[in-house]
Amino acid sequence: VRARLPENVDIVAFQCRNPVHRAHYELFTRALDAPNVGEDGVVLVHPTCGPTQPGDIPGVVRYKTYEVLKEETANPRVNWAYLPYSMHMAGPREAIQHMMIRKNFGCTHF
Repeated sequence: VRARLPENVDIVAFQCRNPVHRAHYELFTRALDAPNVGEDGVVLVHPTCGPTQPGDIPGVVRYKTYEVLKEETANPRVNWAYLPYSMHMAGPREAIQHMMIRKNFGCTHF
């Protein structure tokens, strides 16, 4: 994933575990317009695609929604990759862990 991302540009991380909906889309596309993100910045949409919690939307359904949105938007500034990880619902510590994971993937903005 890191090798596919452009070098020497700002990379905004967007992590989620559920199907991406309009509000998510607005968040990660508008993040590219933030004053601290360069004009050539990109976003890495990096949803977790591991085992789910009881009652969650099945992984196959989530994956299909990501693929449809990726095709429908076809934005060259939006990169998609999937993280084979199961959310643990561990609060702030897990949020920091996710930030570190995305930093290791090359993200500069969270």
